[in-house]
Amino acid sequence: MGVGRCLSLLALTWITFAGCATAEDPGTKSLVRQQAATIESLKDEVLRLNQELDGTVGSREDFRSAMPKLEKILAAQITRGDVRIALDPRGLVVSVLDHALFDPDESQFTSAGEEILKDLSGLLSADLPRNRVSLQGHTDNQPIEGADGVTNWEYSIGRASAVLHYFVDAQNLAPQRFEVVGYSEYRPVVPNTTEEGRDRNRRVEIVVLPQKISEEPKHERGAA
Repeated sequence: MGVGRCLSLLALTWITFAGCATAEDPGTKSLVRQQAATIESLKDEVLRLNQELDGTVGSREDFRSAMPKLEKILAAQITRGDVRIALDPRGLVVSVLDHALFDPDESQFTSAGEEILKDLSGLLSADLPRNRVSLQGHTDNQPIEGADGVTNWEYSIGRASAVLHYFVDAQNLAPQRFEVVGYSEYRPVVPNTTEEGRDRNRRVEIVVLPQKISEEPKHERGAA
């Protein structure tokens, strides 16, 4: 429920409540009590939504502050086209191409891929320590060769899960901050009609969300 809708309902309920307040019959008294409870509930909802909105606005400002730092530490990868950074409605998005993270057809990270994730973990720990993070795996539209029944769904989830384990196990970031999503081939950024296009679509997106966990993690290390 939006803030504006909550306020409208609150005003309407208050008018109804005021019109009934002088009645003395038991039915009206019960209605008055229900309306009073509704008003308190709506006040709480408006307060919660306002706090959520304040937090989202604050996160957007944090994202804008973090972008120059990201662009500096990942300048070489951005220049090569291996990494793209953007602000979109989801939050702060760092898109890393599959070949920049993983050895070909393997689940192991390249040394360059580990360096990218290490730099990102340092920023997540120091600059955005409470934001939730969505790790989103994507593939092209080609079937997985020699995958023994594994489809692009499992493959995309597996890539995102590998990044999760690096952040949580190797860099000790708080696991409650993360979610893992696999989109298979169904959210391409360009058509899959060329090898270059398919290469761009094979990626993991590290999406730093505006929403935050309730308390800053005490045990995060980051960029160890």
